[in-house]
Amino acid sequence: MATLSLGDGGGVDTLNGIANYLSNGGKAATVLSASVIGLITSPFIAIVDIINAITQFATSPFEGAGESISSLFDGLLTAPAALIEAGSRISEDAIIAVFGETIAGILALPLTVGLALLSLYFLATFLDEEETGNLFPGLPFDVPVIGADEEATDDQ
Repeated sequence: MATLSLGDGGGVDTLNGIANYLSNGGKAATVLSASVIGLITSPFIAIVDIINAITQFATSPFEGAGESISSLFDGLLTAPAALIEAGSRISEDAIIAVFGETIAGILALPLTVGLALLSLYFLATFLDEEETGNLFPGLPFDVPVIGADEEATDDQ
């Protein structure tokens, strides 16, 4: 039995599809009824397409903003978390290498908490650091003639 295939719906494809259908024993009544149904439904399909285009035009900025915010949170949260995870795996391997698996399993939590608190202490100490000299970091005074002279800044 012949099947009616109109291709992508273009003019040439439609005419070729109808000609192939009729030449393979298809009925002209089927082509006529399909044409009438197509003429009746095409305005409704066009209206639906217009409404869909307007809706997509109105919502696409919000979808783009949502994707941008998602990418921002991935960059701010997921990437540092992956870095911390990689560092913890390296620390785990080092603890196992030094203490062995059994003792490392027992000491893993206290050592991890200790390392985290030590890291936070170093960060807080760095952020609370007073101004240093111009020769070596930590030197509390400027050495004359050497280094760049700068005016004191108020950190508070």
